[in-house]
Amino acid sequence: MTIDTSTTAPAPDGAILEAWGRRSVASAIYASLPFSDCPNAAYTPEEKAQIDIMDAAENLICAATATTPQGVAIQLWTALAHVEQDREPEAAINIMDLDWFLLDETRFDWNVRLILAALKSLRAIGGAA
Repeated sequence: MTIDTSTTAPAPDGAILEAWGRRSVASAIYASLPFSDCPNAAYTPEEKAQIDIMDAAENLICAATATTPQGVAIQLWTALAHVEQDREPEAAINIMDLDWFLLDETRFDWNVRLILAALKSLRAIGGAA
């Protein structure tokens, strides 16, 4: 039996979810590339390829209007990725590990804590955070 998917409505926030998946994979790949601590070094072709994927995904996430708590959470995680750019927080962001951030949220600046508060609120109302 085959299912006709041509008339199936897209999943709510499907584009946001798919973009987050692409962004998370590209970010993880980028993080696994050899690290250069030279601030003026140009991106390698490998780095640039992953950055381009992340940029395209983040542009879609930003341009979209979320209609579900999960979509809103992804938008907040994407914002957090632009505030916390060290490797350890970025790894937690990629897997949406709110508990990692909440272990000691006072270690973060106020802007991060405000995003964390919104993610906690989404979790409390039953949204994926």
